[in-house]
Amino acid sequence: MIRSLKSAVAIAAVLLGTGFLWAQSGSRPAVTRPQNGAGAVPSGTYRQTTPQQPREVPFEEKLWDWLQKAQYKNWGPLPGVTADAYRGEEPHGAALRLYANRVAAGKSSELPLGSILVKENYSEDAQTLMGITVMYRAKGFDPEHGDWFWAKYEADGRVSQMNGMPVAGRVGMCIECHSGAGGKDFSFANDGR
Repeated sequence: MIRSLKSAVAIAAVLLGTGFLWAQSGSRPAVTRPQNGAGAVPSGTYRQTTPQQPREVPFEEKLWDWLQKAQYKNWGPLPGVTADAYRGEEPHGAALRLYANRVAAGKSSELPLGSILVKENYSEDAQTLMGITVMYRAKGFDPEHGDWFWAKYEADGRVSQMNGMPVAGRVGMCIECHSGAGGKDFSFANDGR
């Protein structure tokens, strides 16, 4: 669990970093002996191949991993929002549960940079998790739309897909809907207080 606002901000800054590369395994390049045939190296010689480059992990996957390590389920809701499941509506679940990091909870009327809101989306029984939606406010990400990074995850943590594309980043349907939130902060969670 994050112990201070300073460490939360530091972690958020790390999460925003671009150019993260997974550490190389340090193993030596593989040496293969090709089969004779078209394009083969003549018998008795060896070809050195380089190890496959690690895939660049998309930010939304890093964010999910960080949320698990930060144990977001131990976070409370925003002030004035129940910690229990409450009635939801489309495109979210029939029942919702909201979690807010300390940055968001500390200034819920403003939701300053570094704020993270996690909404668990449940079916009618308020027990079956259908998905998780996340709003992360990151300086300079999308100033025109409140600097929010949007992400939707399946119940198992996989990034949701729509038309073969991940539902993460600048998500038009999220921006369009949330642009109607009071306070012009793109969040409905702090409206009505």
